[in-house]
Amino acid sequence: MKKKFMYALVAIGTSLAISGCANNYKQFYTPAPGATPEAISSNRASTAPQIPTVERSAFGNSEQIVAGYSKRGYLVIGESSFNSGQSVSEEGAIKQGQEVGADLVLVFLPQYTGSVTSSVPITTPTTNTSYSTGSATAYGPGGPVTAYGNATTTTYGSNTTYVPVTVNRSDYGAIYFVKGRFRVGALVRNLNDLERQLLQTNQGVVVVTIVDDSPAYKADVLPGDMIVAMDGERVSNQEGFTRMASERKGRSINLSLIRQGHPIEKSLQVGN
Repeated sequence: MKKKFMYALVAIGTSLAISGCANNYKQFYTPAPGATPEAISSNRASTAPQIPTVERSAFGNSEQIVAGYSKRGYLVIGESSFNSGQSVSEEGAIKQGQEVGADLVLVFLPQYTGSVTSSVPITTPTTNTSYSTGSATAYGPGGPVTAYGNATTTTYGSNTTYVPVTVNRSDYGAIYFVKGRFRVGALVRNLNDLERQLLQTNQGVVVVTIVDDSPAYKADVLPGDMIVAMDGERVSNQEGFTRMASERKGRSINLSLIRQGHPIEKSLQVGN
């Protein structure tokens, strides 16, 4: 009986182990908006490595984390996030990084979120067998005769025991990056309503991040600068800025900026 109970517990453990073999980093992967294979290929600085670089971090403000990598020239191509009651290896994140062509995978350290206790029913068969023997004596003309016999009776049933199981759950996550090819190195956003009022126009962009060692970095373009024109042509919005920079690859350009309310000019060499 004890052996059957132990076999049942081993079966539960095996089942849990098998369920943990699936790659949750792949199952819960979400590509970044616009991060198609074609877009990734055209915007990366070099071909994908066989094995991406792995860095680790505690969970934190995702915008600040991504901004830090943007300064280093990395672009987000996707992310994975999930909660699990199993111990999950970071190998799944690395494999997913290889599949999507990441140059770098930032793996978040597991963050404990609580325990869940439940019970698992273990049903074992119960068998009860009884044995009986007897004898009978008959008397006849030839004298007494004694007969012997035995019988076996088996009763079948089952017994269910509920075993308490406590599962510790944690959050897991990873962000996948490629090293970008930056012609200017200024990551920009569209104007908000207050900035439109200050500039008295709907056209222009605001610099959010400057990539280290990029043309914009070397020209001392700063985060917070408002770019209103390129070579005298008005910059309409974020898409317009990207298009204009692409049209001028390899050329020297002049940027018209507004910094703290004052107009300034910056010249830089656009990369290829």
